[in-house]
Amino acid sequence: MKLKTLATAVCIAASTCAVPAMAAVQTFNVSGFSSTATNLLETLNLQKFDGQLGTLTGINITYSADVTGQLLLSNSKALDKTVNTALSSTMQLSLPSEVLGSASHSLLSGPVTATAKTTDVLAGKHTEVLTVNINLASSDFAKFVGAGTLASQLAITATSAANSPTGITADYSTMAKSLGGTITYTYTPAPVPEPETYGMMLLGLGVLAFAGKRKARSAQV
Repeated sequence: MKLKTLATAVCIAASTCAVPAMAAVQTFNVSGFSSTATNLLETLNLQKFDGQLGTLTGINITYSADVTGQLLLSNSKALDKTVNTALSSTMQLSLPSEVLGSASHSLLSGPVTATAKTTDVLAGKHTEVLTVNINLASSDFAKFVGAGTLASQLAITATSAANSPTGITADYSTMAKSLGGTITYTYTPAPVPEPETYGMMLLGLGVLAFAGKRKARSAQV
């Protein structure tokens, strides 16, 4: 067998014996924040994906927070009065240039009674878990590849409305507490040669060396 042909055969053997690529998953935790009033803006550092591990096929970001809303009513009049209430909250996760995802929930809704001659009576309180679950498009993958982290912004806001008759004061408040989240990368790992491949390559190199020496001896004769 000629040296060129033998070298080609060794290369083909090495390439065909590589371990087939299989899907892999890597998950990182995303830190939360302490309880605070809403209309907040928090920075979340998302761990980037190490591109040397393979080729990205999917990115999922999930983040959750508890949001509690309450309503205190004061009625300065001598009669009970009905108040129509509405309180909702929205959580949004975004990068500087785009919104990644958002979630909204109603915390309080409907009519409540404000008792005559009362001050700061709790008329309603409710907690909802806001969860943003995002599967990113492949066009966004490049932003998440590299070393370090990628800064994102988490915003939680509240919107209220009340039909307050004369003598009624409605005092809404909302608090948020983070449960945290994860960023999950799905990828195809870079192929890794099997142990047998290295053995075949060493054997091939040995054959090449032997053939080279034999050819050199023939030339001397």
